[in-house]
Amino acid sequence: MKQRLGRLVSAAGNCYALAVILLLVLRITPLASQWWMRMASAFQPFWFLPLLVLAPVVLLLSRSRPAKVLICVPCLLFVALYGDRFLPSAAAAPNSERRTAFTVMTYNVTRGEPGTEVILSIIEGEGADIVALQEVSRKVAEAVSGLSDRYPYQAWHPTDTGYAGCAVLSRFPISEDEAFPLVDGMHLSQRLVLDVGDERIHFFNVHLQPPQMLGERLAGTQLFVPTSYDTTIQDRELALLLEEVDRVEGPVVVVGDFNMTEGSPGHSELTRRLVDAYQEAGWGFGHTFPDKEARSIPTPFPLLRIDYVFHSGDMFTQRAQVGDHGGPDHRYLTAELSF
Repeated sequence: MKQRLGRLVSAAGNCYALAVILLLVLRITPLASQWWMRMASAFQPFWFLPLLVLAPVVLLLSRSRPAKVLICVPCLLFVALYGDRFLPSAAAAPNSERRTAFTVMTYNVTRGEPGTEVILSIIEGEGADIVALQEVSRKVAEAVSGLSDRYPYQAWHPTDTGYAGCAVLSRFPISEDEAFPLVDGMHLSQRLVLDVGDERIHFFNVHLQPPQMLGERLAGTQLFVPTSYDTTIQDRELALLLEEVDRVEGPVVVVGDFNMTEGSPGHSELTRRLVDAYQEAGWGFGHTFPDKEARSIPTPFPLLRIDYVFHSGDMFTQRAQVGDHGGPDHRYLTAELSF
């Protein structure tokens, strides 16, 4: 019985380790563009979740040395991919080299569903120098615009439902502001120019469309089987956003709800041009979505990182932190940047 259990444990560990290795290899092949691979890549951190059970079980119960060695491979891969997220950041520039420092906050207010009092308390409590909001309704605009003493420069583009609306609040002068959908009929994005000290910063507040996942439920069960994972609109939006970024000269900050994880191809496209502030100076996975529940299923903590602050290479991230609440969909993200 004990030998049979050991063989079963070894087989399970071997299958899992080989599956993880195969997925990572597929990510660098042409198959990475297939919908099922794009979907799997979006949830890459969860590939390593079975290690919490399988690694100790295989190491303790298996008598197979190759199985014990093989289960260590995904452990090492996890450390290589995410280990630096749990170490002190070394990204900050020395004090003597900093010219200007400012804090940026991005927050999808979910059409005001957390309640205007909650939204106001979060913004006031964080006290960021620049606040970018997504899904801004007219009700939210009316309430938050009252923070004019703290944020004398404001650029509002609310909508009736709030789903496509956006806004930026700033302690620094806003010399230019333009709101536009990257793709007709989709969320509004903003392009602004901010005068931060002696620097003129091109600031983008964006909200990309989420992927469209289609599927079917197995007959007589609640099991959902995906049949497609469509990012066509998001891909078009991202391509147009990158064209806008490439068009401007000087320091650039791009923030917002990107509806993509760092395992998505789009994140790789962004980080070829810009620095992911949370990757540079955050601690942990930095998940921001969902705050309380997903499809009416309560979640004890956020499961995905889809809200970001990106900046050009002429800036450093001193710190980046996810808020401890937000709701009901998104937690906010703050980052302190300096030149």
